Amino acid sequence: MIKFKRFSENSFLEFNDEKYKTLENDLEEIHNYFKYVNLINQLAYREGFTFYTKNFYRSIKVDPVPRLIDSSLFEKISEGLKSRAEAINKFLYEYYHRDKVIVPDILIESSPYFRPEMIDFDPPKGIYVYIFGEDIVNVNGIPFILEDNVRIPSGMSYALKSSDLTERVLGDYYHIKGNEGDGLEKLKKTLEKASDTKDPVIVILTDGTLNSAYFEHKYFSDKLNLILAEPSDLKIKENEVLVDTIEGEIHVDVIYRRIEDLDILTPGLMNTYLRGNVNIVNAPGTGIADDKLTFCFMPQIMKEFGINEEIRQPFSFPIGTTKEDVEKKIENMVIKRREGYGGAGTFVLHDMPEEEKIKVINEVRKTPEEFMAQELLDFDTVISAIDDSFYQTYADLRFFVYIDETSSTILSRVAPIGSRVTNNSSGGLVKPVWKI
Repeated sequence: MIKFKRFSENSFLEFNDEKYKTLENDLEEIHNYFKYVNLINQLAYREGFTFYTKNFYRSIKVDPVPRLIDSSLFEKISEGLKSRAEAINKFLYEYYHRDKVIVPDILIESSPYFRPEMIDFDPPKGIYVYIFGEDIVNVNGIPFILEDNVRIPSGMSYALKSSDLTERVLGDYYHIKGNEGDGLEKLKKTLEKASDTKDPVIVILTDGTLNSAYFEHKYFSDKLNLILAEPSDLKIKENEVLVDTIEGEIHVDVIYRRIEDLDILTPGLMNTYLRGNVNIVNAPGTGIADDKLTFCFMPQIMKEFGINEEIRQPFSFPIGTTKEDVEKKIENMVIKRREGYGGAGTFVLHDMPEEEKIKVINEVRKTPEEFMAQELLDFDTVISAIDDSFYQTYADLRFFVYIDETSSTILSRVAPIGSRVTNNSSGGLVKPVWKI
């Protein structure tokens, strides 16, 4: 049976296509539409559009109802993210060069992403973060930043693939046409910019097919003609990084790292980087800006550097710094582990069963220094096609920033029904985004 939910008046999505306006009254049209939805998701799985989690490959489900973003809103967000990128790189440079920053030393040095080897080191071109992803939601027409993803931001390939699949199957169904955006072009240009070599050898470093985002690693390799390598493919000889190829060993100029454990998986690579013989994108140690506790201080960091905070973020604080009763302080907030990512370690207490909520609160009481609390936003919903029905669901946006440019390739992730958590590892879907 087809179920309908009321469309959100504040949604980013506007139904300008007359076919959509008549869907509710045309069950045959709806039936055909959901056959297309099923076809898109069958193609996605057959073409390897999957996410590895819990020991199996799960299809990344596509919600093909496009999300439309006005160009003026895109420009506003783009300018705000350009300022954010400047602040993040300045913060990293100041801290690792022992200048005083507003974030307490004890918080930074206890971060699992802090790299003491980076102290007093000048990264190539002075850039720590070449690529980062910003998670944004819309609240009554106002964009808010939920997270900074500066270590190994993923998802651009998901945006491209969902647009591709939707266009292939439903291209003739839409009056408005979307586009894939300039994500691939900007990614390639940014990786090339990370080297002073005219035609640099660029390697995407993956830990293999069991990485949850392996689809993306392979996708970028195929689309951009970059070498996809696992740690065992790299060799370090006389402080030079070489990669095994069918043509033999080749010198590497830039490593686009998609793994965290460099020391364990690639011993010697860090020393080679510190000697300036290879560049790593993004730089080791950038994770201190990815830490959820640092996020709490971003408004003050931007103010300290004289950079306007053009996009707001929810009120957030490190739980370990409060002396008030923890349970009362956080009962209506979102709790996040400082090192969490991909939805892991994120708890919306308001939406959790009482028993699970008590478990989380007890865990927070034991190690409050490992958690932050964030204001719970009632952000806008969009209409989504899921299985055989339309639903009103929570959805976010992930923008991709390349040094100081925002890509027009944008990912929208859709939360499962009844949830506000949009991450793929939590069962979220992906939706094409069209800038109009």
